[in-house]
Amino acid sequence: MKFGCMSLDFKRFPLEHCFRLAGAYGMDGLEIFCARKHIHLPSFTAKDAGVIRGYKKRYGVEVPMLTPNTLGQDLNICSVDPAERKEVLALLKQGVDAAEMIEAPRLLITADHPGYFRDDQEVWALLVESVGELAAYAEKKNVRIVMEPVTPMESPVVTTARDCLRLFQDVNSPALYAMLDVVPPMVVHEPFSQYFELLGERMDYIHICNTDGVTDAHLRLEQGVLPVADAINTFLHHGYQGYVTAELYTECFRDPELMLSNTVRALGRIRTELGV
Repeated sequence: MKFGCMSLDFKRFPLEHCFRLAGAYGMDGLEIFCARKHIHLPSFTAKDAGVIRGYKKRYGVEVPMLTPNTLGQDLNICSVDPAERKEVLALLKQGVDAAEMIEAPRLLITADHPGYFRDDQEVWALLVESVGELAAYAEKKNVRIVMEPVTPMESPVVTTARDCLRLFQDVNSPALYAMLDVVPPMVVHEPFSQYFELLGERMDYIHICNTDGVTDAHLRLEQGVLPVADAINTFLHHGYQGYVTAELYTECFRDPELMLSNTVRALGRIRTELGV
């Protein structure tokens, strides 16, 4: 099992600062949030990729995944607006290209809110069409497309492990995977074990934080209703050995290094207790 942090939590800082702190605090990886200060996909070049590969080598930090800035941005892969779908697919394909260039194995996607008064079957069909096109493109680049379920407050389209399984069945691409963010299953009262039982080896990534169990808040590890040590022990019980990346955007923007230090201390205690 490897542990990482997200550049989203450091969105007010330069990308090299994120790499330097991730390395200094002993994180294995840095998940890069694709916003202008870190990776701006429409203008990303081979020169930019070379700089990031240099950061990886200099600070001894991997990039396990790229996360495009699409949620709540009018960039919805299941939008009924063809122009919006075309725009976001172009952006996500640029994300696949960037992932290939910096040797990051994954690109995160979400199904944003389609808007009210929409037909559920139409929205799902548009999701399958868009994800199928993106996955076919990613397969040629050896990049995994990782669907992240979100809370029902954010979007009702993909919120559970079973939604991911349905998407796997409808898209049928070897490049398509799914991940577990611990907040949505806590909100919808879904056991973590369902992700592992239903998705098997295609359960490919985890976002860890704590939660109030009601909202989409991503809280520091020692503050909330989730027993984080037991959650990680559950992951281990199901044979998960991949990345567990801290996502603490509710806490971090004022002083993300303080929260990184808090996260590393809490994880250190848990890892010692569990022998990870």
